[in-house]
Amino acid sequence: MSKERVLVAMSGGVDSSVTAYLLKQAGYDCLGATMLLHGSGPGDTCGSGSDADDAAAVAHSLGFAHKTIDMRKTFAHEVIEKFVRTYEDGRTPNPCIDCNRYLKFGALLERALELDCSYIATGHYAQVSTLANRSGASTSAELAARAAETELLGKIAQRSGGADRVHTLSCGVDSTKDQSYVLYSLTQERLMHTLLPLGGLRKERDVRRIAREQGFANAAKRDSQGICFVPKNDVAGYLERRQGAPLPAGNIINTAGEILGTHEGAIRYTIGQRKGLGVACAHPVYVTDIDTRANTVTLGEREDLLARGLIADDWIWSAPANVMEELLDEAGSEGLPVSAKIRYRHASRMATLRRSKEALGAIVLTFDAPELAIAPGQAVVVYAGSVVLGGGTVLRAF
Repeated sequence: MSKERVLVAMSGGVDSSVTAYLLKQAGYDCLGATMLLHGSGPGDTCGSGSDADDAAAVAHSLGFAHKTIDMRKTFAHEVIEKFVRTYEDGRTPNPCIDCNRYLKFGALLERALELDCSYIATGHYAQVSTLANRSGASTSAELAARAAETELLGKIAQRSGGADRVHTLSCGVDSTKDQSYVLYSLTQERLMHTLLPLGGLRKERDVRRIAREQGFANAAKRDSQGICFVPKNDVAGYLERRQGAPLPAGNIINTAGEILGTHEGAIRYTIGQRKGLGVACAHPVYVTDIDTRANTVTLGEREDLLARGLIADDWIWSAPANVMEELLDEAGSEGLPVSAKIRYRHASRMATLRRSKEALGAIVLTFDAPELAIAPGQAVVVYAGSVVLGGGTVLRAF
């Protein structure tokens, strides 16, 4: 029986509670930790004081210690300030990805190692393994249908000294809850110290059942929705309160530059939006561009949203970085065969990955078929079958 020490990131919800239970059952020496991310005390949103109380109660029932770690300054700097800047630049931020990158698997992982923990564990629905031991209900069939991606994984294993030396992040068994997209910042170093016990389980069938059987008070607790630090998910209202002034009004135009109406803040719109545009048109139109410098929102046809590819920067490899860089160099303009997601709840699409010739350090992704509504600021994550290779932030579509 393992006696390795693990820091369990406990949000107060059912997923992290069952994670703690499973690890305790497996023989790990558990220490519970809840990050205080925002607010001044008890609340009813993720990262608030009431979450810590719920988590502490579960830890106590399982017989291990729990601590609350104040990370509000780090969260404000790495997540909230970036969130505001991204919206002000007319792009769509993804604060949950930044929270995972800088808080859960950044600052909290560092704290875990300082506390002599071998691992950090969370309740995410994704799987951590090695290329030699990957598991998943659909993996074999999926990879068999994608010979080029299978070959790519073989090359990664060979150049890394064997499949057992490559740590992998892959999709969770429950496709309705899979969170591999938001975890692409788990590098090889981070994967070595990460446990995700729920990756092979299904939320409603398995996780809630275990919680009920163990008598956890949060067994029926709803999943958190929206952005944890934005009350009622009212982004515009949140930004207005931060600025202490209403968002500036501007023009809504068409692709020819003709004025169709006015808006009360460009950040109230997102690329691909079709409803609530504030103008009447004879046929459906969509937001195709947001220009915060000119303070305009452009409406166009659905076809205007189609793009064959994108350029992304701030790239992070989940697969071995040195190997992926070598393979990209060798692939040249032909690129590497991958599949990619441009949104969290979005099916992966076949694409080709190569270096950008126009932006240093950027990556170009070209899809086999045009994609709809690629939003600058959002994450793009690339896979080989069910295995995450890496991801970055969309600069622009083309």
